[in-house]
Amino acid sequence: METNKKQIIKRAAIITGLLILVIIIGFMTIRYETEGEQNLPFNLSKIMIISTADGLNKNDEAIIINQCNDIYLTFEKNADINEQNMIKNIYIENIKVLSQPVKGTVKFYRPCKEGKLVYENNEEYQIQDSIIYEGDEKTDLHTLKISNQGGTISFRTSVESVGEIPIEQESTSKAVSYNNDGSLLQKAQISISDIRYNMSFDIVIELANGKMYKAKINESLPIEDKENGGVKGVEKVDMQDVVFKRTKIK
Repeated sequence: METNKKQIIKRAAIITGLLILVIIIGFMTIRYETEGEQNLPFNLSKIMIISTADGLNKNDEAIIINQCNDIYLTFEKNADINEQNMIKNIYIENIKVLSQPVKGTVKFYRPCKEGKLVYENNEEYQIQDSIIYEGDEKTDLHTLKISNQGGTISFRTSVESVGEIPIEQESTSKAVSYNNDGSLLQKAQISISDIRYNMSFDIVIELANGKMYKAKINESLPIEDKENGGVKGVEKVDMQDVVFKRTKIK
């Protein structure tokens, strides 16, 4: 009788221990899904978006307007980690338009391969849904390189052919470009609501030691016009809603 009682108590203790372990694992899993990695070797420290408009005289009669949003992502090494970590690659992938603008067509671009301009809305530089920055000694947007100790990378999302305005009589007959002129939207009577769209993309940080971390970012573009024309910029440093998790899939 005493032996049976001890066995019952032992089994109850084992079951209780297992239940506690399951609860702890469940809590840790939920917390990880919500908060992600808490001590990344490299942190996404800043997202900067620059919104403007470009125009090009393509038919000698009207300026065709594109609304452009240049997204810059800055990565910094975690000073609290003593290990010698290096960035192998940073992937921007699964770029998707979640809701289309009323006017225009959304396209994506990598930086120019050379020259003074960072971006040109040229078919040569158009990307479909991904772009890779390779870890190197220093960062260079034109060659898609990022310093293996951290740096800033970028890509452009643009709403093409949102409107047009007549060319003034004094304009020459050859092609004329108008870069970084947000007032073009006003002249063409294009409102932010006409070209508003939502997009998302994934960021994957791949380290030289093989570890990989992935996060999803959602953005509503373009930046709200509060200055009646010109270049608009916004800088985000609070990354609590950007959750990086370990991944083995590339």
